[in-house]
Amino acid sequence: MIAGWSRNQATAGFTQLTFPSGHDTTRGIRVGIPASSTHLGVVPWSSQVELQAQEPMSFTLAGSATAGDVEQFCAIIRYDDLPGIDQRLISNAQLDARIEKLATVEHSAVSTAGPSYGTPTVMTTSADLLQANRDYAVLGCTTRTACMAAYIIGPDTGNLRVGVPGDIAKQEITSQWFSLLSRVTGLACIPVINSGNKASTFFHATADENAGTFLCTWYLALLK
Repeated sequence: MIAGWSRNQATAGFTQLTFPSGHDTTRGIRVGIPASSTHLGVVPWSSQVELQAQEPMSFTLAGSATAGDVEQFCAIIRYDDLPGIDQRLISNAQLDARIEKLATVEHSAVSTAGPSYGTPTVMTTSADLLQANRDYAVLGCTTRTACMAAYIIGPDTGNLRVGVPGDIAKQEITSQWFSLLSRVTGLACIPVINSGNKASTFFHATADENAGTFLCTWYLALLK
């Protein structure tokens, strides 16, 4: 299942996804994209894109023809069963039952010119204030400067990148990104990390050709 689409384009264009079990393999799902900022929610969250096991996905982006411009697209892909990957996730109902306190972690992500994920840094680089050996739900993230996405990666995410769109115009959504995804889909979409893994859990951001330093605030919930 594909959820939480977002994209970043220098000029107006489109993003397209085709796959064999989709409606058709000519255009599939094609969405027009405005220019010059990160936009989230390409398709309605209530209409998730269901995929078949092992089928190929083909993404097409059309936008700027200017040399050096980088057009970007990202999405969260959820697998019901992914052998070898053990990711910790909870639902919104579980979050409501276990939440104890809200916490934030500020992080400075220095990106390289895209398209690149860059080199992430340990989540406690700026401050190490998490309570020892406690579980924290990752609710979402906001950035002070627009970027493609901010992401977290570590043993509790199965060492896979889990991202939040870097849309500065909709911070009321991105700050609770995973919680909203869980609420809309009815699935367990909220990552849980343990502070005992802080030395091997990393934050970072990815951007287009306009590389820079992105100051991110991650919103966490201490769990009972």
